[in-house]
Amino acid sequence: MSDRKVPTGAWAPSELMLHEVIDAALDGMVVIDSRGTVLLYNAACERMFGYARHEVLGKNVNLLMTAPDHENHDTYLRNYLRSGTPRVIGIGRDVVGQRKDGSTIPLRLAVGELRQGADPPLFIGTLHDLTQQRRDRRRIDELQSELMRVTRVSAVGQMGASLAHELTQPLAAIVGFVEASAALLARAGDDVPAQVHEYMDRAVTQAHRAGEVVRHLRDFTRRGATEREVGDINAVVEEALELATLGSAGRGIELRLDLARDLPPVFIDQAQIQQVVLNLVRNSLDALSGGDAGVVIIGTRRRGKRVEVTVEDNGPGLARDARERIFDPFVSTKPDGLGIGLSICRTIIEAHGGEIVADARPANGATFRVAIPVFDEGEGQDAG
Repeated sequence: MSDRKVPTGAWAPSELMLHEVIDAALDGMVVIDSRGTVLLYNAACERMFGYARHEVLGKNVNLLMTAPDHENHDTYLRNYLRSGTPRVIGIGRDVVGQRKDGSTIPLRLAVGELRQGADPPLFIGTLHDLTQQRRDRRRIDELQSELMRVTRVSAVGQMGASLAHELTQPLAAIVGFVEASAALLARAGDDVPAQVHEYMDRAVTQAHRAGEVVRHLRDFTRRGATEREVGDINAVVEEALELATLGSAGRGIELRLDLARDLPPVFIDQAQIQQVVLNLVRNSLDALSGGDAGVVIIGTRRRGKRVEVTVEDNGPGLARDARERIFDPFVSTKPDGLGIGLSICRTIIEAHGGEIVADARPANGATFRVAIPVFDEGEGQDAG
């Protein structure tokens, strides 16, 4: 017992109150002795493992463990008491717990040691349930995978559309030259072998066929297969922001959300709109990289019959000529950029009946505005 006196008027909790405090803890708490016997098991543990307190107290703590810890825990304890070398004590690690129904639960385990004179030590374990954290991680991984898929499909579509546009005029010129050459050959009379006329006709046919392929490609990329549903634009923005900021800790950039509440729903392909927001936020983060006092503000608001998403930063901004061509394919302000990200964004937003623009700023910085039509119940089912 300590000789330290409790100051007059200080709060001295009773044993009952201490138990109530322990039971009020959100994380699980287990106390065991040097043989692994459970001496304390709080209410959070009851919720985690499904065992009532009376089913665990006095039992070996390995009841709550999966293999191989279930079989080896007593050996771990003996080895520590003999050698003093900790495996978990004072360190903590991720483990898997065993529920009463046989299912498992991911946990973060931290173990502390309590020594009281010459008595064998007690070990206090705190258990944090990682189920929601793992679920969120899987959800983020799924979203990232879906966004990567959409990005690849959109990139192929955008490049296809660009190629179709660029090839249309050369193919038309080829057809014109071949037809003109065929006409000149026809006027030459019998001096031209008959096979030349045949080859020229085939060339014209194949050039026309190539033009049809290009037109089909352009029509396909304009249509774009999407999976649209009625959704909340704020939820889409928040998920995209979570993805955009993964791995950005330590950049020293302030991120602000300015989301209007009670916005009307929109009829969108959520993965595609997430891709647009993700691309815009990452562009802002890249523009601010290495600078001081960087700020990115992501906002939503209603503008008439549209919902608007804005991504604003205080970076170096966009030159006038860059603003005019920033959404063109293969135009990039980054030294190593491919120049298809913003072009894909424009394709996606225009396919949704919306608009994306880059605002001029009197001072440094850039603002991108994405406007998407509000969901019309009478038209929504036919959209996309």
